[in-house]
Amino acid sequence: MKDAIPFEIDGLVKGYTRGAAWHCTFYTAGGRQRRSLATRNKRQAERRAREVADLIHKEDWEALSKLDWQPKPRAGTFAIFLYQEFLPKYCNWNEGTRKVEEGRLRIICEQFGGLPLSGVTASAIKAWLAKREAEGLSAGSQNRYLAALKSIYKAAVTYGFCKTNPAANVTMKREEIKPRAVLDDNEFELLLPELPLHARRVVLTAAETGMRAGEIGRLKWADVDLVAGELRVVVAKNKEYRVVPLTSRLRATLDEMKAEDTPHPTASVFGSVGIRKCLAAALKKAGIEKHVTLHSFRHQFATRALEAGMLSFHLQAIGGWKSPVMLQRYGKVRNKALHEQMAKLDAPTVAIE
Repeated sequence: MKDAIPFEIDGLVKGYTRGAAWHCTFYTAGGRQRRSLATRNKRQAERRAREVADLIHKEDWEALSKLDWQPKPRAGTFAIFLYQEFLPKYCNWNEGTRKVEEGRLRIICEQFGGLPLSGVTASAIKAWLAKREAEGLSAGSQNRYLAALKSIYKAAVTYGFCKTNPAANVTMKREEIKPRAVLDDNEFELLLPELPLHARRVVLTAAETGMRAGEIGRLKWADVDLVAGELRVVVAKNKEYRVVPLTSRLRATLDEMKAEDTPHPTASVFGSVGIRKCLAAALKKAGIEKHVTLHSFRHQFATRALEAGMLSFHLQAIGGWKSPVMLQRYGKVRNKALHEQMAKLDAPTVAIE
């Protein structure tokens, strides 16, 4: 570096080069301090060192601690921030979420992409969502767009690209909870024989425990205690451990699987849980026209448990639902069970003498 001779300001601040940039040292009540001057230019380094010296003269230690010459991020347009900053640097979405959000982000950019990042307002977001609602966009879809905007602007504020998050002032819509298709007991028993052995065992585990597909796929034999009659879900969706007692039917199935081979404790119980195609084929063979996925058996488990009289508190703990509201999305008492409960009112009463 040319002209890299150290300099000194008022005997208080010493400037020197380190690598390709200028740095300085000075003393405060806390002892010797080192600070990057964030420049390769000596004249600019001297001016910044003078700022430090002036604050030391004034004993303005708070201002000195906040002194920062790092270049401020340039926001540019919404689209520039989204594709050059947020997605490559600050987005913590997994690969699956990124793919799901691609089309949504493209539509958001059609509306806001050309605007300055700080030029998008809460009123503009509300007006756009209201327009989309008038065009028939559901409350759930509006919420997904709003959630994406909230994430983008949260990162923008956190990393200094803008001062406020306009999406934070827009309230999510109340979503209608739609019941999922679940199999009744007869349909379930018709389905099982039509499934290949591995898929049958995976489906039975989902239906008898309410475990999520990812949890079933991660299950190790070390997590299965056949003596105690329980298994341990090690990595749950809400980042907590939970114990799931085994039904006699599932316990017999796991006993059978363990007898077929002596697995290592770290071995996966099921391995792959990708049974979508064979499940669809089995449903067709069984004459069942409902749209059922592996996750549907989690809904089926919750419904059966509630109808059997299990308390919501216990069901929430077993299934790993984060809140009673989330449980309500999964467990619905079917009409037949409601009729059976109401029929109790028709039972003859015994007169009390």
